Amino acid sequence: MSNAPSPEVLWPAVESIYRHEIRMLQRGDYLDWLSFFAPEFRYRMPVVRSTDARADMVAAQGELGYYDENRDTMELRVGKLASSNAWSEVPPSRLRYFVQILDLTVDNSEVVAVSNVLAFRARNESQENRYYGERTDRFIEVNGQLKIADRTVVLDQVRLAAENLNVFL
Repeated sequence: MSNAPSPEVLWPAVESIYRHEIRMLQRGDYLDWLSFFAPEFRYRMPVVRSTDARADMVAAQGELGYYDENRDTMELRVGKLASSNAWSEVPPSRLRYFVQILDLTVDNSEVVAVSNVLAFRARNESQENRYYGERTDRFIEVNGQLKIADRTVVLDQVRLAAENLNVFL
């Protein structure tokens, strides 16, 4: 990002991106949601485990993750969700997202936002799931717009109670 603005100047822009992203996710507009990501991106949600050392709680890169996607694999995943072949989303889930930016840093080529994230998923009459944790997004400028180049979500939950994981955080 040439002549990078201060975090205070970029904060409203990042909040606006998140508001639009949340609206798309809540409506299930997954194919359009991908427009928030850079052409080459990584979307990762590593497994979290109970350990004695805080540094060992989150699976390292290359270890098991709930998601470890790039554009090609994410297009396949959201394409399936947008089709009638996603039996785990018939009927569709009702989703509600809450994102709170905690910190925003800027250097010459990127913006990094650290946020708290909470997602609530309700499906059918009795299935409810909550996902909460920390999300770190690295934005880059693509054709004059901020795009997510890397997203890492670290859940606070060690065990997910959901029958499936069709929620993007």
